[in-house]
Amino acid sequence: IALRNSIFVLPDMKSELASCGDALLEKLEAGIDALTEIYELIDRAIVEEPPFTIKEGGLIQSGYSEELDQMKASILDGQTWIAGLEATERERTGIKNLKVGFNKVFGYYIEVTKSYFNLIPENYIRKQTLVNCERFITPELKEVESVVLNAETKINQLEYEIFSEIRTFIQGYIGAIQRTSAAVSVLDVLTSYAEVSS
Repeated sequence: IALRNSIFVLPDMKSELASCGDALLEKLEAGIDALTEIYELIDRAIVEEPPFTIKEGGLIQSGYSEELDQMKASILDGQTWIAGLEATERERTGIKNLKVGFNKVFGYYIEVTKSYFNLIPENYIRKQTLVNCERFITPELKEVESVVLNAETKINQLEYEIFSEIRTFIQGYIGAIQRTSAAVSVLDVLTSYAEVSS
């Protein structure tokens, strides 16, 4: 995104330099590549505020990859079911403080404080014991969790593959990026001299 934002100003910079009528500035303009293909690719593919890690997903915009979009849509039903599970189970069991949660070690769980142990249904399977509560799963929750987590793993893997393809594409422009950077850095020095002189 930082690269895209830097590239954004290059066409205007080239236009300004081309109309200066100075041999050195025209030479600098010739050394600057607008890098339009890179700008358009990053702008189309990468989310505006990407995560710090590149293997955890959340990098690629909707609409860039049909396969990725389909995978994301396929887990939406499972995530919606899990999101509604807390309210459904509270109503069904009468356990007012029942919570549905997730952690990376144990996955999804239903948490019940010890004061409501007498209301725990038979289909709850004990997963973890804590100081003042127990965590449970149900066969349905385990099944949906498996679908969602497997899909999320595949989505993250596909996003990383797409990111790697984008990175490889940009590598083909390293020479143009370096030449452009060198020309812009000379222009930066000249602009600073001009501003100080003025």
